[in-house]
Amino acid sequence: MLSFPRWKVLLIVLPLLLGMLCAVPSFLPESTVMQLPSALRTKVNLGLDLSGGSHLLLEASPDEIAVQRLTNMEDQVRTELRRADPRIAIGDISRRDGKLSFMVRNPQQVDAAVERIRTLTQGAAMTGQRDFNVEVVNSSTIVITPTAAGISNAVDSAMEVATEVIRKRIDEMGTREPTIQRQGDNRILVQVPGLQDPKALKDLLGQTAKLEFKLVDYTADPAELAQGRAPVGSEIVPYPGNPAGPPVIAVKREVMVSGDELADAQQGFDQQNNQPNVSIRFNGSGGRKFGKVTTENVNRPFAILLDGKVLSAPNINEPILGGSASISGSFTVESANQLAIALRSGKLPVALKVVDERTVGPQLGADSIHAGILASVIAAGGVIIFMLLSYGRFGVYANIAVVINVFVILGVMGILNATLTLPGIAGFVLTIGTAVDANVLIYERIREERRRGRGVVQSVEFGYKEASRTIFEANVTHAIAGGIMLALGSGPVKGFAIVLLIGIATSVFTAVTFTRLLAAYWLRHQRPTDIRMGRLRIVPDNTNIGFVALRKWAFGLTALLTVAAVGATAHQGLNLGVDFVGGLMIEESFPTPPDLEKVRSSIDRLGVGESSLQQFGDPKTVSIRLPAPQSADDGATNAVVTKVQQALEKDFPGAKFSRYDAVSGKVSGELIQNGVLAVMLAVIGIAIFSWFRYEWQFGVSTFVAIMHDVLMTLGFFAITRLEFDLNIVAAVLTIVGYSINDKMVIDDRIRENMRKYRKMDMKSLIDLSVNETLPRTVITSLTIMLALGALLLFGGHVLRGFTAAMMLGIVVGTYSSVYVSSSLLISLGLKPQLTDKKASKGIAAQAERMTRNDGATP
Repeated sequence: MLSFPRWKVLLIVLPLLLGMLCAVPSFLPESTVMQLPSALRTKVNLGLDLSGGSHLLLEASPDEIAVQRLTNMEDQVRTELRRADPRIAIGDISRRDGKLSFMVRNPQQVDAAVERIRTLTQGAAMTGQRDFNVEVVNSSTIVITPTAAGISNAVDSAMEVATEVIRKRIDEMGTREPTIQRQGDNRILVQVPGLQDPKALKDLLGQTAKLEFKLVDYTADPAELAQGRAPVGSEIVPYPGNPAGPPVIAVKREVMVSGDELADAQQGFDQQNNQPNVSIRFNGSGGRKFGKVTTENVNRPFAILLDGKVLSAPNINEPILGGSASISGSFTVESANQLAIALRSGKLPVALKVVDERTVGPQLGADSIHAGILASVIAAGGVIIFMLLSYGRFGVYANIAVVINVFVILGVMGILNATLTLPGIAGFVLTIGTAVDANVLIYERIREERRRGRGVVQSVEFGYKEASRTIFEANVTHAIAGGIMLALGSGPVKGFAIVLLIGIATSVFTAVTFTRLLAAYWLRHQRPTDIRMGRLRIVPDNTNIGFVALRKWAFGLTALLTVAAVGATAHQGLNLGVDFVGGLMIEESFPTPPDLEKVRSSIDRLGVGESSLQQFGDPKTVSIRLPAPQSADDGATNAVVTKVQQALEKDFPGAKFSRYDAVSGKVSGELIQNGVLAVMLAVIGIAIFSWFRYEWQFGVSTFVAIMHDVLMTLGFFAITRLEFDLNIVAAVLTIVGYSINDKMVIDDRIRENMRKYRKMDMKSLIDLSVNETLPRTVITSLTIMLALGALLLFGGHVLRGFTAAMMLGIVVGTYSSVYVSSSLLISLGLKPQLTDKKASKGIAAQAERMTRNDGATP
């Protein structure tokens, strides 16, 4: 395992160098980054909580889209049956129960009517279904029913168009690096860094695009157009993508057809030459207008304008009747699809309601970055000193690995174009603490093997080999929690999960593979006769504490604390943040600590609802909680925020707005559901993994211990009344991951000792296993507490609750690993017998071989 040929060295070093290289642009100014080759512009984006800006979550109603489709279909049915020869007369069209139904006056024309109507339907999303079902009832009544696949396809199409419309609008603002993403089936996430006025953003997104079809004035003189003069009755409009060359053309002022009369536009293919084109379809009135104008203007071009700019100017080759047409040209499939989307983007196809709204001031973002960097530097410094004192040369290897790991995480985030949020910085600080865990496991195992009499090389080799298995299993369980955070989390939870998952992968690689390379290099060139670790020993060698003897007291204390935590949570409840209860949260910074009663008085006279005020650590910062405005109008939230800001600035000169969150009841309910589901899935998933990896007793003891840790955390927040928000959910999931990480290390050693000491009684075996892993447990907990302590003191008030939860979780998790989980195995009937004879023989044979080869060099 300590043999590293040149190709293997390159395979280890090159990815690390590449990752560190990709991290460099994140430290460079934006102007410098833009001068780099595109492949090297791997800069990490800053989240709104770090850069300041506005966040909106917009939601569309599928019911409204379904109503619009029925309206369009009704119009098309009337037009289609009116064009039939002979004309098909029908009665009034009913839209009851989400269906269209009408009677054909002449029963002999029913079949013809059905055939013509079916041409208006189409396949839905490759499901094999039509978007509408057409059937005959009572011999002369036709019923048109939208299918579920058709509605789903319509919602997807409408949201695609709405996303494109929003992107076009925001791009016109000239903002830097906006984020516009689909979320789920009917939501759009909009984040605009640097924009401090969400009202302006919402007003912009609510605008309706102006789509027009006009005749091109072919009599215009290009020289006159270049000088800005157009013929009488015409106007000059820009044509950015004009294939003929001139960037402007002249069009008639009279509108042929407006965008309101366009029913649909889709990318398709010309039936004659199979070239990509764009098919457009008007409603009834638009079709009649378009047919009349094209009949009168054959061989003349017309222009399609969006917001006063020409998208395309095709030629009218023949009269275009029936309300449908195709736009052909030098299209690729992609460009034709883009034009189709642009045509459909003439206006928002469906009303979008703001269900989640957040704004962060630039000063708060700058303060958060400063606090996060300071906390990271202090955490890194504390961990580096601690590792040097504890492990000497090997501590240097661990520290090099930690520094490289931080840069590689940044590099991977840059490659993935990921966004760094404030909880993400917390993830970095936590990674600094946990990254040394693997090294501690390895180095303590090396120490242990030396005490057993193995040679230097065998101790290092066996230490890495045995610890690597435990490291892998422990990090798999940690990754389960991170994966669930990423899948079910929202906003800050996702940001934390991204850093956590990347950190798990990179830290294992740097801590195990890279430090093993350094150790092998040292052994090969120095050929040491002994291994000298650092002089600092938190846990003395050969510690022999009787943990099992205290299990009854531990079980009693655990039961008492659990009952107290559950009782406090049930009686007092959690101080749920606006994320979970909905409403409005405004954070205001004051030049001096304000009188909260005076602040409350200033707000109460505004008539915006009952206010709840809190201060978190910083006495100058006040969090103001208000109920959500009763009005469904998006402007109601802006009005409340503006009122509060103006009142506080008047009564408290120098007061400044920091941020505000507005969450609808619907979104808050979903966040509660997802948060509970995430925690439960993490606990169950990890317990199942432990069950299958070991015996069922390990799975049960793990489940009990983790539930204990979670309940302790909830009880802590119920008693302290600290705000319980999305960040705390991330903390709880991290506690679950860390707790099981700790338990996996102990369980793995118990499993190993069960195979090694078949006749030892279970109490002695568990005491031996816990004592053997106690140095790792204590040292890892201390390094993480060092990092979290820096975050608590210097990380800013926004993450104070998160950090407090994590620190409590480390203490509780360590306690439950040592006193609860391992001792519970005795009560569950686990016996010190061989459970895998084949594996045991393999371990014994390997140990015998390594003993014979003692003293070999790598």
